[in-house]
Amino acid sequence: MLLVPGRLEASDGFAPGSICHISTDTSMSYRQAVQTPGDWNCDDDLLDWNAARHIIRHDLSGFTGAGAYPRYAEFDRFEFDRLTVTAEAIDGTIASRTFGFEDLKLGPSSLRAMIELPDPGGPLRTITFIHEGGQYPDVFVDAEFARETDTPAVAGYYHLLAALFCGLLLTPAIFDLIFYRALREPFLLYHSLFCMMAVIQTAAVSGLLPMVTALSYSAELSITYLSLDLMIAATFLFAYRFIERKSLTPRHRRWLLAMAGLAVANGLVGTFLIDPLADYIDYIYFGVLVALFGAYFPILLRARRNASRVAVLLALGILPLFLIILAQTVSVYALGESGEFDETWPQNFALLFEVLATALAVADRFLIIRRQRDRALLTARDLEAITEHDELTGLRNRRSLEIRYPELVKDGFNALALVDLDDFKAINDDFGHPVGDRVIRSAAWALSPGDDDDLIAFRMGGEEFLLLLRGKDAAEKAEARRKAMTARILAEVDEVDRPVTASMGFVDFGDLASAEATESFGKLYVLADRLLYDAKCSGRDAAEMEKLRAEDPIPRFSHQAAE
Repeated sequence: MLLVPGRLEASDGFAPGSICHISTDTSMSYRQAVQTPGDWNCDDDLLDWNAARHIIRHDLSGFTGAGAYPRYAEFDRFEFDRLTVTAEAIDGTIASRTFGFEDLKLGPSSLRAMIELPDPGGPLRTITFIHEGGQYPDVFVDAEFARETDTPAVAGYYHLLAALFCGLLLTPAIFDLIFYRALREPFLLYHSLFCMMAVIQTAAVSGLLPMVTALSYSAELSITYLSLDLMIAATFLFAYRFIERKSLTPRHRRWLLAMAGLAVANGLVGTFLIDPLADYIDYIYFGVLVALFGAYFPILLRARRNASRVAVLLALGILPLFLIILAQTVSVYALGESGEFDETWPQNFALLFEVLATALAVADRFLIIRRQRDRALLTARDLEAITEHDELTGLRNRRSLEIRYPELVKDGFNALALVDLDDFKAINDDFGHPVGDRVIRSAAWALSPGDDDDLIAFRMGGEEFLLLLRGKDAAEKAEARRKAMTARILAEVDEVDRPVTASMGFVDFGDLASAEATESFGKLYVLADRLLYDAKCSGRDAAEMEKLRAEDPIPRFSHQAAE
C-alpha cells in the first residue's frame, strides 16, 4: 500500500456523493482523466467493455459518521487482470493498493468478493477503482462500502452455515450408498448423485469450494454451472426409477430420460459455449430450464392421479428451486440480464428442502419395502410350517428332521429315542380310523416339547415318533414322555376302552464327536429301531436303552420292522 500526502484533483465538476466512470486506454492516468470531468459518465453504469482501462470514482464528500470511514468494499466477483484502489482523505492524504484477482477475499458467497480498502488515516473524500483486463467492470460502479464486515478474511458465519448445509446434504447420499448394497435399487444411486451434486453446488456458490481447492476461476465457474444441471438431471433420473411403475406410462418414463439428457446438454452449452453465444446464452439456458420444469410437473401430476404415494413429495421438494429459476428467467427476459438478485442462499435453502423432501419419500419407500419383506417372511414361515410339520399332529415331520438334524447335533442334541404305539392296527380295526387319528394326536401332544428347549419331537409316519434330546436327564425325560402317552390317550379318547401303550428304543450318542454323530444318523436310527424291536419282543410297554462309547464302533444291524 502506498501512502503519500497531496491532493489528487480538485472536486470541481464532480457532484458530492456522485459515482462517475470513464473508459479509456492504458496511456491515460487517473490524474489526467480527472482534469476533464465532462468526459466522465455519472448517469448510469454502462461502460465500454472493449476499453483497456476503466476508472470508477466514488465521491464521499458530505458523508459523516461511519459512512466517511469505510474499511471494506464488496462487489460481484468476476475475473480481471489488475485492480488499483485509491482512497483520498479529506486532508488530501492518499493511499493506494493494487490487487490481482487471486488477492480478492470471498464475500458471503462465491458470487461476491471483498477487499480491505487502503487507509489514508482519516475520513475519506473519494474512493477510486482502476480496472484493467477481464469483463464486468461495471461491478465496481455498484460496489458497496462498509465499516465492518460479517465475512472475515478466512471464513465467516456464512461459510460455517454453508459447511453445515453441505453436511446435511451429504448425509442422505451416504445412507443411499449403504442401502444400495443391500437393496440394489437404482433409485438410490440417482438420489445419492442428486445429493452429492447439491453438496458441490452449495459449496461452489457459497464460497467453500475456492477456499479448500486451488481451482482456477474458470474451472470454479464450470463446476458451479454444471453441477446445477447435473443435479437437475439426477432429479429426473431419480423420478424415472422411483415413481411407482403403475403410476406412469412407458411414454412418460421415456420423457423423463429425455429430459435428463436435455438438462445435461443445456448445462454443457451454458458452461462451455458462453463466448460464442454470449448474446443469447442466458435466454437459451434459462428458457430450457423452465421448459424442462414445465414438462416435469405435469408428469408428477399424472403420477399423482394414478395413485402415486411419492409424486406429491417430489413436486413439493423441487418447487422452491423452480421458483428461484423462474425468477431468474423473468429477470433475463424482462430486464435483459440475469443476476438482479443474489440467489445463493435462497438456492441453498431450496436444495436443503428438496433433499429433505426426497429423503422422506425414500424413507417411505423403505417402510413399504420393509412391510413387503415382513409379509414375505410370514409367507415363508407359513410355507415352512406346511412343508416341515405334520398336518395331523402339528409335530415336525421326517423332512424337517433331515434338514435340521446336523444343526441340532451341533447344538448339543446327543440322544435319540424312537417311540412306537403298541398294537395300533387293532385300534384302527376295532374303533375306526377317525378314532385312530385322535389316538395319534393325543400321543403326539404327550410327546410335544412345550417349553422344554432340550427336547424336539418328530412324527416319522403312522404311529412312529422320534425324539431328539440333550442334557444329563435325557433318558429319564424320554421314558417319562413314553409313559405319558398312555395316560393322555386314556384321558382324551373316550371311545378306547383299554390302555394304549408305547415302546421305545433309546440311544445316547453323547460321547461321539459331532461330525461322526452327524454322518452316522442312518446307523443311529437303525440302532434305535433295533432297540425298539427288542422292547416290543420283550412284551411291549417297555424301553430298551444303549449308551455308545467313543472308542466302540456303532453296531450294524439289518433293518427289521417292529411289529
